[in-house]
Amino acid sequence: MLAEKSFAAENPRFSITQLPNYSITKSSAQLRPADPIQEAESNLQKQQYDLAESQLQALVKSQPENPQVWFDLGFAESHLGKTADAITAYQKAVELSPKWFEASFNLGLVLSKAGNHAGAIAMLRTATQLKPTIGGDQALSNAWFSLAEELEETAPKESLAAYQKAAELNPTNTEPMLLGAGKVMEAQGDTTGAEKQYLAAAEKGSRGGVERLISLYLKQKRLPDAETWLRKYLAANPQNTAAQVQLGHLLAAEGKTQEAISALETMNNRSADPEIARELASLYLEAKQYDAAAEILQGLVQKDPNDAHLHSSLGSAFLHQHKYPEAEAELLQGLKINPRQDDAYWELAFAAQQNKHYELAIRVLDARAQRLPETASTYWIRAVSYDALGVFKPAAQNYKLFLAADAGKLPEEEFKARHRLKAIEH
Repeated sequence: MLAEKSFAAENPRFSITQLPNYSITKSSAQLRPADPIQEAESNLQKQQYDLAESQLQALVKSQPENPQVWFDLGFAESHLGKTADAITAYQKAVELSPKWFEASFNLGLVLSKAGNHAGAIAMLRTATQLKPTIGGDQALSNAWFSLAEELEETAPKESLAAYQKAAELNPTNTEPMLLGAGKVMEAQGDTTGAEKQYLAAAEKGSRGGVERLISLYLKQKRLPDAETWLRKYLAANPQNTAAQVQLGHLLAAEGKTQEAISALETMNNRSADPEIARELASLYLEAKQYDAAAEILQGLVQKDPNDAHLHSSLGSAFLHQHKYPEAEAELLQGLKINPRQDDAYWELAFAAQQNKHYELAIRVLDARAQRLPETASTYWIRAVSYDALGVFKPAAQNYKLFLAADAGKLPEEEFKARHRLKAIEH
């Protein structure tokens, strides 16, 4: 939601005589702004909200029919985080001056902040039908925009109409309206309409428009379109690490793994950002460039030794380098930090079996079985481990389960399994 309007810029102070349709039975002398009000407003301008609140609380006791004082008090309390008190004060200002745009608008904003969206919608609707004391169409556009945001989930069609009205009133700054309308359309499944809104914003140079357009294309798996706009975005924002990493993801998803690696290598050489290094290491693993992956991952693990994924990724790289002791140590550490890394269990069991740590291999496979279904390869490692330990009954059981699950995919292992079954059972 829009933040409550700026005191100094968009909700300047108004003297009593400027309030629309303000009727009062007191003398004209009493209508002139009193020095205490000016002093409180000066403190508001200086952002001395505590002091201003104290002054205004005294003033509402002496001038309870003065909407300006209640408005100022609501503003101070809102900036102090006293949302409930701010609502009470703004409600009093609206009650005393129901045609005052700024009071209705700010009340709508603080009601929204408090989670009272029905109340916020009612007040913002009221504000859109009033005339701003200052700010003209731009101020009214802000009210329509805030109303549109409030209506996004409960009344999307009305929300779109409100965004359109906001854009008409402020044609020099339509970016927020285009993005808001696009968001509503996308949520409603109108991806064509959403794309038009985001494109319009992007073509005006909107960073948000480009980001949402890329996101939409990725959801639709329109990877070449996403790549085109992502490259445009990076040309304008070359230091944006998240976008650089996303380009690597995107190129890899398009099957351009080596191009992705080359792009991230260049970025990694220019930047010490660990996110780039992590993504590059991931791509190295995907491309089976295990030496390069291990080199980067070792540096990352040293900098962040409590990152479970880094330990497991390094363990995987070591595993493919046939460095089984190192692989076992890293994978074990990764699972100790985060036992929910499902892919790491099988790799740890394999490394342990290769290291002849058969008891560990079996324990790891048993832990994996609590989370995931068994596979031919898990049966194989368990069978070989039990066999090596001389525990032949479970070894035979797992050899048989392996043969049933493998169904000819690993003929060499199947030959060994049948040979060992003959030796064990006869």
